[in-house]
Amino acid sequence: MRILGIVAEYDPLHRGHERHLRMAQEKVQPDFTWIAMSGSWKQRGEMSLLSPYDRAFCALEAGADAVFLLPAAWSVRDAEHYALGAVSLLKELGATHLAFGAEKDDLPGMLKAAGLLEQSTEALKQELQKLLKIGRGYPRAIAEATGKIYPELQGILNSPNNLLAVCYLRSMLKINAEMVPVLIPRNGDYHCETIDAKAPSASAVRNAIRCGNYRDAFSVVPEYTKRMIRHAMVTQRIPDEKKMDALMIYRLRDMTKEAIRILPGVSEGLEERIAYAAKICQTREQILEMVSTSRYSKARISRICAWAMLGNYEDIPEITNGAAETVLLGMKRIPEMTRLWRRGSVKIFSSMKETEGRRLWQSELQGWNLWNLCAGLPMDDFFRQKMLIR
Repeated sequence: MRILGIVAEYDPLHRGHERHLRMAQEKVQPDFTWIAMSGSWKQRGEMSLLSPYDRAFCALEAGADAVFLLPAAWSVRDAEHYALGAVSLLKELGATHLAFGAEKDDLPGMLKAAGLLEQSTEALKQELQKLLKIGRGYPRAIAEATGKIYPELQGILNSPNNLLAVCYLRSMLKINAEMVPVLIPRNGDYHCETIDAKAPSASAVRNAIRCGNYRDAFSVVPEYTKRMIRHAMVTQRIPDEKKMDALMIYRLRDMTKEAIRILPGVSEGLEERIAYAAKICQTREQILEMVSTSRYSKARISRICAWAMLGNYEDIPEITNGAAETVLLGMKRIPEMTRLWRRGSVKIFSSMKETEGRRLWQSELQGWNLWNLCAGLPMDDFFRQKMLIR
């Protein structure tokens, strides 16, 4: 039996996502397709535009058979932790194939890079440390060091999608996941701020929606995503980013420098810059602009700010552990599919209510509470939402 696993955010699901899903299914010809998806907060430390249940609905409409939640303890992390959480979750659920996108259509090169990084040579370690000491950020440093020590791998790690793809492959090696990697070439920049009809980005769609430019936003999303966005707007289920900015700045101003220092991702006096920026900035974006440098990317600073809000960061998993719990957000009514999950070791909850009181889920529940607050919804609204069954 072939089971295709895909890691996604789908915020919102656009035609580029549809293309990726369709091409992966054409290559694998799977019996079932399962999605590991982030919750109300995403990998770059941002709140989602649409709720996880709304995005799960779109995933099922696009052709997925089941959608599983990857908790914030894994999803709001750097690429290595994010990839390990998602890959370990899909592995334990029983996925046989893992499909991912990348700008460079070079799976052999990425497999080689993954192997070298997992069993790093002394020369690579020394070159990496040299670049970090002169102020390179880790993603850029690892790309440059790898390209210098292994010229045949030049350019493999030069883009976020390629780096994430290699992290997926490294995770498969780390946990001995016998999944077949499936690379889907990607066109365009998935962080592009403007609408590109041929290669849409979720960032551009979100920006267009928040600016009221619905015509452009709706031109690159399927009909079911349009309906979901309209429904979310009518029912006021879209969070107000200005509210989150105010809450985040208040939280950072209220924290001591010592408290900021122990947030995930803080190092080398970064807490001083964050504490100062929080005192004078009025928005999250202003903080990111002020604190980020060539060494510390906006995404890293954004995740640090997110963890100031999510809390419970002392309990987040380390790189050596895998994801062992999930919430089933939605599925198609296929009895033979659900029987497969019982073979794995993952604990599957049918609702967010069932996760209450469990340490791994404290930060995820806090994230949903904040999302609801910024959307003007009751505190426990997400407890009342039920798993989608189609």
